[in-house]
Amino acid sequence: MRTSIALSNIRHHSGRTALSLGGIGIAIVLIFMQLGFLGAVESTATIIYSKMDFDLLVRSHEYLFFAAPRQIPRSVLNEVASFESVERVLPFHVGMSFWRHPAGATVRGMVLMGVDPEDPLFRDAKVSADFDRLTSSETVLIDQKTHREYGPRNGRRFSQADIGVETDLTQKRVHIAGLFEMGSGLTANGAAIVTERGFDRIDPLESESRVSMGLIQLKPGVDPQLAAVQMQHRFATEQGTPMVDVLTRDEVIRRELRRWIAETPIGYVFTLGVIISLVVGSAIVYMILATDVSNRLREYATLKAMGYTNWFLSRIVLVQATYLAVFSFVPALFLSLLLYWITSWLANLPIVMTWNRLAFVLALTLVMCLVSAVLAIRKLWKADPAELF
Repeated sequence: MRTSIALSNIRHHSGRTALSLGGIGIAIVLIFMQLGFLGAVESTATIIYSKMDFDLLVRSHEYLFFAAPRQIPRSVLNEVASFESVERVLPFHVGMSFWRHPAGATVRGMVLMGVDPEDPLFRDAKVSADFDRLTSSETVLIDQKTHREYGPRNGRRFSQADIGVETDLTQKRVHIAGLFEMGSGLTANGAAIVTERGFDRIDPLESESRVSMGLIQLKPGVDPQLAAVQMQHRFATEQGTPMVDVLTRDEVIRRELRRWIAETPIGYVFTLGVIISLVVGSAIVYMILATDVSNRLREYATLKAMGYTNWFLSRIVLVQATYLAVFSFVPALFLSLLLYWITSWLANLPIVMTWNRLAFVLALTLVMCLVSAVLAIRKLWKADPAELF
């Protein structure tokens, strides 16, 4: 009977109900989109690190973010390699460069990575498959996820048709020798890989005696956390200030996420967007239920006169709020999935729906509607049977 009354209240004014569900649904879609963008930031912030093969990472204590890591002496890598727990240490170079559109004069920033082609440091075959094509300092591999404004021949995506194309990379002539697929993170919309010699040629400030970071692979059975502590102790100065940071894979990912989510406006913007959407949705639900309660105050007063308690009447409103949450959530979910796909395709961002996000937004929606219902119920408790006369 309680469910019947709640559904009857919702069906009574179908046009008004449709508008109400639309307003709540828009708030839910906004929450989904804000969380989707935040999730994309988290994915892209660590996408390159996630594809690199290392147990520990040694980098400058003045490290800012992936494309601005500062430099460390190459001698540090030699010292790290002397530890019995270390299998091998791979040098890695990274920085920002400037890619000229092959068919025009437009110049765009690009993440540039320098590697030893004979000693691949990426665990993903989609990244290292064409490393054997890096045969000189003038050859370059370009990421197929690089945005189309960088000038692929087909106007959409870099492909085999672009192999052999020549252009300038930070005013140095290069030609595309191969492709890889990775994604460039948040710093730029494109990425390229060259040899170590090629990196020195394009970025002469990073000499052969310095590197951006070192990727450490440990021997089987070695505890990465313990090895990191031992190495970090070796590189501490007399004042206790570390010369370099030696980090485990988990620490690298955690610090990179903290950098982009907590230390830049990006995380605050999307988090604030979720809060604002939640407040707007709550206000809409409250106005819907408060108006409905006001319009039906005489009916509720009649039920009170018949002996029904405030708790019974409150449950009607709470059930009604639950129905509003569910009925608005389902279409909002499908609309969000469509917007995720469109945004991912147009912006080349990894915006995907996850079960955790779906459950979280559903829980937020229920809380939003039920809290608003509780606020609206205050009017219901004031319903007096005497108002009938």
